[in-house]
Amino acid sequence: MVKFAYASARIRAIESKMLSEAQILRMVDSHSFEQAFNILSETSENLAKLEKPFDFEALCRLELKGVKELLDQLAPQNEIISVIWEKHEIDGEEDKNYLLKLKQTADKHNVNIFSKYAESFIVLHSLKASIKQAEVEQALAKYRYYDCFKAVNKGLSHFQKTGSLSVFEREIDNYLMEIIKEAKYFVFGIEPLIGYAIAKEIEIKNLRFVLTAKLLQVPPEQIKERVRISYV
Repeated sequence: MVKFAYASARIRAIESKMLSEAQILRMVDSHSFEQAFNILSETSENLAKLEKPFDFEALCRLELKGVKELLDQLAPQNEIISVIWEKHEIDGEEDKNYLLKLKQTADKHNVNIFSKYAESFIVLHSLKASIKQAEVEQALAKYRYYDCFKAVNKGLSHFQKTGSLSVFEREIDNYLMEIIKEAKYFVFGIEPLIGYAIAKEIEIKNLRFVLTAKLLQVPPEQIKERVRISYV
């Protein structure tokens, strides 16, 4: 635990620079894509590194790269951090080998927050990958007594009506975010690093979605329906 004391302190300082819910909503309610993008100057140090102004895809790549470099520095060759990050190198959400590796890593290290995250990630993404509209009622019955049922019910009910998994994807991320928010209450240990790694991943997903929607001039109320909750 003590060996992560410095790492945890670094993460706590950096978390204060993450996008808050208020900042995300300001981006959504902004009058233009450019105005939304400029709000990021309050949190991101990567804007100055962009070769082209307003290149949000490049910004997202820089953000992910920065998170990986930081975590590699703070927890070099840590199996938990490595397996969390591996999903970015493959289609981890639907790759059965990745899901198996995620479970094996959780079982091996027995870190409660990571175990809860891994179990829920596997259940929810396996369901998302395999569900068909005709099977929604059976799925709702099967998962009724799971902790994640509220997310499953909300997401699959929308899928049953529309054929779109967008709400289910949002509910998956929100449920996983609620799990890892517990990491904010740990002073030492690997938990703050786990929380930050997953929270930044979801934050970047939020960022990419909101800016794409603003570029396409999607109405704010429609954007808000798919925005994920914030870690801070």
